[in-house]
Order: sequence, then C-alpha cells, then structure tokens
Amino acid sequence: MKNIHTYEDAVTYLLDIPKFTKKNTMEDTKIFLKELNLSLEHKKIIHVAGTNGKGSCAAMSANVLKTAGYKVGLNVSPFVVEFTERFQINGEYIPKDKLATITEKIKYYQEKILEEDGLQLLEFEIVTALAFYYYNMENCDIVVLEVGIGGLLDSTNVIKDSLVSCIMNISFDHTNILGNTLSEIAYQKAGIIKPKRPVVCYPAQEISALETIKKVADDKNAPFILPDINDIKTTVTGFMQSTLEYDGKKITQAFTGKHQSYNATVVIEAMKQLRQFGFEISDDDIIKGIENTKFPARIEVISRNPLIILDGGHNVDGVTALLNVLKENNITGLTAVWASLSDKEPEKIIEMMTPYIDTLYTVPLFGARALTPRQLADMARPYFKDVHTADSVESAIDMAMENLGSGLLVFGSLYLAADARNHLLDKV
Repeated sequence: MKNIHTYEDAVTYLLDIPKFTKKNTMEDTKIFLKELNLSLEHKKIIHVAGTNGKGSCAAMSANVLKTAGYKVGLNVSPFVVEFTERFQINGEYIPKDKLATITEKIKYYQEKILEEDGLQLLEFEIVTALAFYYYNMENCDIVVLEVGIGGLLDSTNVIKDSLVSCIMNISFDHTNILGNTLSEIAYQKAGIIKPKRPVVCYPAQEISALETIKKVADDKNAPFILPDINDIKTTVTGFMQSTLEYDGKKITQAFTGKHQSYNATVVIEAMKQLRQFGFEISDDDIIKGIENTKFPARIEVISRNPLIILDGGHNVDGVTALLNVLKENNITGLTAVWASLSDKEPEKIIEMMTPYIDTLYTVPLFGARALTPRQLADMARPYFKDVHTADSVESAIDMAMENLGSGLLVFGSLYLAADARNHLLDKV
C-alpha cells in the first residue's frame, strides 16, 4: 500500500478501510491505542451520546468552553462540509497537511498489528484513534467527544473516565445493532456513564428510555441531572428565529426549534457541572457560546430570499423536529429534494411531510442500505402529485431552483446534506 503524502491520500486511505463487522470494536481500539503509546488516563472529556441532537450538543458545548478561554477539541461524526470537520480545535478544522502526517503514522501502526496479530481495525476505530492522537499532540484542555453508534461498545468508550456524560434524545435507529426497544437502545447509550461522574439527560426523553438511563446512573452512583421541562420557555421571535429562557438565562438560539432549546438546556447543565472540576465558566460564557455556535445542516437556513433550508435529519424523530419548525414558521408549498436509507422508515417520513411539500425530487445515496430514486419516487407518489427522480442531488437542486414554490428544502440524510451544501451555497 502506497505511503500517504497528501490530504487526498489520507482521506482515500481512511474511507477505504472496512466500516462494519460483528466484533466488539472497543477492545480492538484499546489494543491500537496501546500500540500508539497513547494513554487516555487523565484526559478531560465530555462524552455525548444519543440518537438525535448529539452533534448540536457537542458543538454548543465546545463553543461555550472556547468562549470561556479553553483550548477545546471537538470530535464529530459524520462530517458535512469536508472530512477535516471531524477533528476540530476551537472551531478550526484540522489542517490538511497535519491530517496527512498523522494518518501516515496511524497507517504504519495499523499495518504493523495487521501483520503481527492479524488485527484489522474498522474505519471508525482508526478515525477515533486519529482524533485522540491529534488532541493529545495539540495539548487540548478538554475534548468534547461525540459517540459514533450506541455508546457501551462504541470505540469512543475506550476512555476510562469523563467529567460529564450527556445523553441526548433517544429514538429508534440502528436497531439491528442496538436493540428493538427504546429501553434496549437507551441501555447502550447509557453505557458511556462513568462511576460517580454526573450525567445530564435530554429533558423530553421517552419514559422507558429515561428510566433505563436513570437506573444505569444509579447503579454507578453517578449524579443524574434532568432539566425540568416546565422551566424551559421557547419563544418564536421572528422568521426561523427563537429565544430560549432557562435557568435565569435568555438566549437567542443559534439553531431554531423547541428540540434545540432542549439540547441547549443539556449544555447549560453540563457546563454547570464542569465548574465543580475547576473550570471557570461564567453565565455570560454559556449565553454567548450557545448563541454563536455554528453547525451545518441542522435545519440550516442557507438563504432567506429565496428560502433554502438544509437538514440532515434522517429518522422519524429528526424529521419531526424539522416539521415542528416548518409548522411554527407557517412554511408550506415547498419544493423538496430527498433521499433515504431503507431502514429509516422512509414511507412514514414522506407521509409526515405531505402538508409542507408540493413538489418532490428523489435522489440517490451511496451505500447498500440506500433506496434508489425510483424506489423513493414510487413510495412518494401516493402522497404527492408532482414527483421526479434525479441522478444526483446537484441536478435535482438545479431543476428544483427552476420551480421553487415557497422555497427549497433538502433533507433526509447528513450524507445527502454534505453533497448538497456547497452546491446550494454556489446558488445564492
């Protein structure tokens, strides 16, 4: 296998690594980190799990800590803008040349343990090790670590300790891996809770998930913090704009929607917990940090005139959040571009969207679980009169812009959003 000299070489190598097998990924990650001589023993970490909202929580948490003057690593998955987005320090993506240098080192050790022990790591294991290596090399004060899938057996859970765990909204996703009930899924997510360390839980959690998380916390003597939903006030203050009032703080939200208010309360409580570990975080840091957070493809308004909305919500709960925002802002008559994986309840999702969309373009996604544009169109035709297929998201956007209606919505997957975003920005 050729050496890695450039950013393009690095990304090609990383994306060519196998993605899934039926193995316990955490154990292999531990072996690999030991090979790298990388200890996580005394790292200060906020660990974030959940089905929906973990990316927003991680981004807001990192920005609050940056606002408070700390050097903060942020690890997110998947990326939207470009691959370097997965590894951030104080909002800056890893430099491409640095990614190439670290990946060459990672590749050397992967090939070494493959030859010596027959151990082939998966893509997410390698990417997780790369993230730890980068944040360690750069001497970050704290790292905000977003779980990949689940929590209990996720590669990120190799950490021995975390200062605070955040468990975001839990719904049905990856049921083939995590379980078929919310309680089973919640148990996997709650696997990131560390003994005697506080855990902050999403305030609108389903009761079966909430009870499971609380039991895991109690079993580990972990302080359990649940924002009181009755104390959370969200006010729509303008088109696609809202304000959160909670804990004596009034915050102009970076991301619109009641679900983002709930996400923000988890961040507020997590930051308050960090104070007991010596972090100096003022209320003003919390307010400014949340207000100034930027995170692409979370009901992102690309343009107001014409209205263009990009959303990576990929399951029923994510789409419900999107619908609530459309309803709050009286947005109907949209032209939409949509793609979906087969295991994300696509027919249910498209039925939910009928009051808001007049014209629909279906587009392809990469991967074995992706439905074809024709399959999606056949699924959608009972609900919409005007349904078209396209060979790519770019061509669908071009066609949609000719017949916008009240605006354009691109939704259905973060992977779709990644392909769409630059093309949309070129259009406005």
